[in-house]
Amino acid sequence: MLYWVFDLDYTLYQMPNYIDFHYKHLKNDNDLNYLLTILPLRKVLYTNGTIGHAEECLNIMGLNKKFDKKICRETVNNIMKPNIQSFKHFKSLCNINKNDKVVFFEDSIENLIAAKKLGWITVLIQPNKIKMKSIDFWFPNIHQALTFFNQKIYKTK
Repeated sequence: MLYWVFDLDYTLYQMPNYIDFHYKHLKNDNDLNYLLTILPLRKVLYTNGTIGHAEECLNIMGLNKKFDKKICRETVNNIMKPNIQSFKHFKSLCNINKNDKVVFFEDSIENLIAAKKLGWITVLIQPNKIKMKSIDFWFPNIHQALTFFNQKIYKTK
């Protein structure tokens, strides 16, 4: 099975460095909604945020029904990324086994390093390109990343 795993803050949405986070800055994102809709198989949200924060953000962005599962800090016993125990708990909650592939979209390099140790495919979402062994792909935003993966998938069919 293939799992697409997404961090929330600042991966699914990004904000300029000069803006402090506030829900009023989030917008409905029809393009992201479409890109997630056509992405096949399991989509899971994995955030260090609370379930309340995740639900509020996803509702505003029109993405709440796009994820098969939402794993937040409460569901991993407040053990947060990049702690490897958080990732192991996440895998257990999602029934991910050693033969499954996981593609992980994240803005934190530390979290990607931990995911890479588990054999996950890592995708850095960040305006500035960084090359490291622990980063398989880099995109300045989630839209470009999902466009790339969707094109790759649908070209091979």
